[in-house]
Amino acid sequence: MKRAVLLLLVLLVSSSALAQGIVPDGITGLWRFQNSADKLKATIGVDLTTSNASNSGWMTGPWTTIGYMGDPLYYSDGGIVQERAWDYLTVNPSFTANGGGSYVNEYTVAIDYVQTSGLDQWNSLFQTDWNGNGSDGELFTDGAGHIGIGTAGYSTLTYDASKWHRIVLSVDNDDFFRVYVDGTLFLDGAGQGVDGRFSLYPDRFHLFADNSWEDQWGLVGTVMTWNRALTTPEIAQMGGWIDGAATPTALTMIPEPGMATMLLLGAIGMLATRTRRR
Repeated sequence: MKRAVLLLLVLLVSSSALAQGIVPDGITGLWRFQNSADKLKATIGVDLTTSNASNSGWMTGPWTTIGYMGDPLYYSDGGIVQERAWDYLTVNPSFTANGGGSYVNEYTVAIDYVQTSGLDQWNSLFQTDWNGNGSDGELFTDGAGHIGIGTAGYSTLTYDASKWHRIVLSVDNDDFFRVYVDGTLFLDGAGQGVDGRFSLYPDRFHLFADNSWEDQWGLVGTVMTWNRALTTPEIAQMGGWIDGAATPTALTMIPEPGMATMLLLGAIGMLATRTRRR
């Protein structure tokens, strides 16, 4: 009987997780732009800052769902912010130096984003300089649907930047520089060495920043960070705007393994007790 109960609970947990995308463990930051009063407030981590008080105007947009197994709608909302050319968002990802260097060499950044102007122009999505517009960006779209950067290469696959996508950058400076769009690997570029070009300060990087105006207007709905390089299977399960869907893949934040085990054992104990009483 106990084995049957255990199998049932495992199947229930698995089916619940697989019904949605899964947020990989180790997340250090989550920003959802949930309402106009605290549009840059962190759900997890440190609040965002903006380069200009007039930047990042709040509005409503696609409905995004991020929750827990017990409450899959916990973080559901449709808040987004508008990013303007030259202005940018600064993210404190709460990272620690890793990868054998003095800076952050292994990390992941995910953004839900749509470009709304200059679709035939270069557009910077990510920048690592101390000052937001202090140097060239580190991840671009090229106006033809490719994504990447000269030192690591550009994707041969293309996508429509005028539509919403979940863009994920996973970096291990000693090995790779990978870019995913809606869970699909678009670019598998070479890393640039420990503490090289793509390394980060632990407390900052910038979104939509560039030193020569090669950044366009756009909308951003979700930002997430991890202090490690996520794997291809982990990013694939996060999905995105699959096949042009009106909303992105719903995401589930799984409890830490210790907590999940405690919940599972507690449920087994309750069911076993009820069985004995019968």
